[in-house]
Order: sequence, then structure tokens, then C-alpha cells
Amino acid sequence: MEWIDTHAHLYAEDFNGRIGELVRRAREASVSRIISVGVNARTNPQCIRFAEEHEEIFAAVGWQPTDLDELGEEMELSARRLQELREQASHPKVVAIGEIGLDYFRLPRTRSDEVLCVKERQKRVFRQQLELAAELGLPCAIHQRGEGTLEDCLEIMRPLAGRVRAVFHCFVGDLETAQAFFDLDCLVSLTGIVTFKKAEELRETIRTLPPEKIMIETDCPYLAPEPHFRKLCEPSYVVYTGRRIAGILGLSPEEFAQISSRTARDFFRKMK
Repeated sequence: MEWIDTHAHLYAEDFNGRIGELVRRAREASVSRIISVGVNARTNPQCIRFAEEHEEIFAAVGWQPTDLDELGEEMELSARRLQELREQASHPKVVAIGEIGLDYFRLPRTRSDEVLCVKERQKRVFRQQLELAAELGLPCAIHQRGEGTLEDCLEIMRPLAGRVRAVFHCFVGDLETAQAFFDLDCLVSLTGIVTFKKAEELRETIRTLPPEKIMIETDCPYLAPEPHFRKLCEPSYVVYTGRRIAGILGLSPEEFAQISSRTARDFFRKMK
């Protein structure tokens, strides 16, 4: 049996000096592959380094919307930053552009010039990275959170339909939202949230989803599933999420492990 953690943040300070240990425990839990996802200029090279040092680790590189303050007054990625990202994404073990997208969650719910400026920068950087993914033939890992982000994400992505495939990571939406993603030939990825006591609505949605359109992730060090709720999450814990989803779908763990791993390998084509 093989499980794949398609979204992990291995650069987290809690993991300093422990990557080998995490990989070992993941391997013992039948987790064969871990995708370490970057979010900015500092973490992208770290993810690549982990991938170079460990056979089981692959990387994704990108600029997450909540990290754009690092750009200073710039409203989009400069030519230099884009070229740096292009070179990183061309690494043989970089399998996706991500984590990219839109996040309005902590923005004031006003139409002030400041809020509009933040949203506009997020949209510009998102478009730039989608275009880069299309240029390089890579899939994307999408971060989408906050009121209005779903509509804005879909509006930005529709012109690129057929050129870029994406996975909406940490999916917690309803069937209508999932179908909007599927209509763009995108996938959804589920975290340990599916095991939480208060996530019954999400479990009801999962029951209606095609198993082959679902991937699994830890998003570690966050969102540890039961029985490790509120503890530090790690890649080996993706097994708990996978087993719970299998039960929700009426499949055996072996069946869903095979389906989700095949989906991940088909989606992240550079992952060997």
C-alpha cells in the first residue's frame, strides 16, 4: 500500500534538524512521497534542498498570497523574481508551482483603497504564476481562503483552462464549489480536517465526490488529524486522513490508497 502526502511545509521551524526522522516515520507508515511546498523567496530554496537530500521528497515553489508584503511597494513579481522562480521550477524534482492563489481572510471587509490594493496585487501575482505554470507545463497548488476569493480565483483561472491544471489544497467547500473546480479540470485535496468532530458537513460533501478527483495532504505542521488533534502534524499522519476518507467513500484503505496515489502521480507528472 502506498500513500502520498501532496502538501507539506517541511521548512517549519518545528521541523528543524528533523527532516530525516520525519521521512523515516513516513516511510514506515507507507508514505512513499512527500511534496514540500514553498511560499516565498526564503522557503522555495529550502524545499528544493530537502528534495535533493531525500529521495522521498519532491518540491513545489511559489509565492503564497499572504507572503507578498516581502515585495515591498512592488505590485507584482519583478522580472528578476519571475526568472528566479522559473529557474527553480525547472529543477528536476520541482513538480508544481505553488502554493499560489488568493487570501482575503484577514482583510477588513471594506472597499478602501488599501484593501483594493492588496487584492489587486494578489491577483496580479496569481496570474503571473499561472502563466509561468502554463509556460513550463507544470500543475499548480492553489490556496483560496476568504470571502470573494472563490469567484476571483475562478475568474482568473477560466482563461487558462486547458493550459493549466490545478489542485485546490485544504478543500473545505461544498459540492457546488467542488464542481466548479472539476469543471476547470482541477482536483481537490483534503487534510486532517475531515477527521474533526465538527466537520460533518465536509464529510457529507466528500460522500458525493468522485474518488479519482481527490488527493490527500497533511499541510503539516498544521491540521493534525485525529488521533493527533492539536498536536504537531507530520507527513506520516496523512495515513489517518486517507483511511478516514476511504471509510467515508465506502472503500477499503487499500483501494483508496491506490486511487489517490495514482491520481497524485498522474497530476504531478515529474514525480517519480
